[in-house]
Amino acid sequence: MTHTHHRIGPIDELKKEFIVLVTSSKFVKYDDEPSKVKKALEILVKHEPVNYGNMAVGNRYLKDKEEILSKFREACNVVLAIFDNEEKVKKVLKELKEANLGLSVVVSGVYEEIFKLLNEVGLSPHTINLSLGVWGNTGKLPSHEVLEITTMCGHGMISPYHVNKMVREIERGKLSPEAASIDLARPCICGIVNNKRAEEVLRRLVQRYRKS
Repeated sequence: MTHTHHRIGPIDELKKEFIVLVTSSKFVKYDDEPSKVKKALEILVKHEPVNYGNMAVGNRYLKDKEEILSKFREACNVVLAIFDNEEKVKKVLKELKEANLGLSVVVSGVYEEIFKLLNEVGLSPHTINLSLGVWGNTGKLPSHEVLEITTMCGHGMISPYHVNKMVREIERGKLSPEAASIDLARPCICGIVNNKRAEEVLRRLVQRYRKS
């Protein structure tokens, strides 16, 4: 699972982001898969992530918590959460390890930070995927700050035009940076947009807009 791997931003900020994805396998016959995935999602939500989602339903800014925690497919479920606190992720991984649900767990973030976490909770990775960056005519891409927000959604559901619209709405006093960051987070069904970081990026973009 690699759609969580291609986030852009200052390394000091990316070091504070941890995405935990839990998924079933289409090649495994589970005994009551929905209940196993629900347990995994309950563990994620219990430790207060910035954002979370159930790909069968949506994210916390799109759907009610009760709906996210109760509606699952009979097979091929995926749930996710993004944390900005290393200690919370340690607790999540320890609980998932103890629960032994038979599901795949993917942790995304800065390589060194992830391996430090795994060592501390006594886990070894089965597979490692690395992002090699963006190739091609990068001059056609939006600004680096806009990409910091759009790459938070690995399925490309956040449009750079939406980001620029939110910047204008903030500058005109129609939206707060917090409200705008939540508006941007809604299209990402997975629930892996770090709206707290998006809020700070929007503040920087507004300052640039006012100077232009």
